[in-house]
Amino acid sequence: MKKGLKITVKKSIGILPMMGLLLLTACGSLGNGTDETRISLNKDGSIHSYITESFDKEYYLQEELQQMILSEAASYNRNTGESRITVEKVEVTEQIATVEMTYTTSEDYSAFNDGIFFVGSPAGAAEAGYDLNVVLSSVENPNETIGESDILAMGDVTLLITDVPERVEFFGKAVYADDHAILSENQKALLSAEDRGISYILFK
Repeated sequence: MKKGLKITVKKSIGILPMMGLLLLTACGSLGNGTDETRISLNKDGSIHSYITESFDKEYYLQEELQQMILSEAASYNRNTGESRITVEKVEVTEQIATVEMTYTTSEDYSAFNDGIFFVGSPAGAAEAGYDLNVVLSSVENPNETIGESDILAMGDVTLLITDVPERVEFFGKAVYADDHAILSENQKALLSAEDRGISYILFK
């Protein structure tokens, strides 16, 4: 059931497809950039998730949706022994469900959502077991490429490694990325894309 869900909060709202929760588009957009399903990276290491989904049957109750999400987040926090996930908003308005959550670290986001999601230093990624044997191209000059040793030698950058299909907004600007990554025009976000594979982005 959870494997077929195409939004990031798989554990918290994995049951909703049975209730008829439908993905709006591949980008999760409502036609307004501010309402797009997205993930924001914060400088303090926390991750903010904003999700909008169609919720268009009269018998679906906001209270049921809220209770399911709160229950899953509470279960995760109990298992970790700390308050690692905060549910900030669960709302159904005009047949649109909006869910906002904050995760203490990218590790919490990854664990809760059963996906690949690392944000940190290249050295930290290597220590965590991520494969850095990749080729990244310069955003400014695609003909300039770097490999594992170059990546590990960089101390003033943040590395994002992810396979989630949603838009991911950085707290900096991308400087290097792999071929799977489709960046926004201002290089401050990884654009949403289904089946992108694992993307590597260095930003600062």
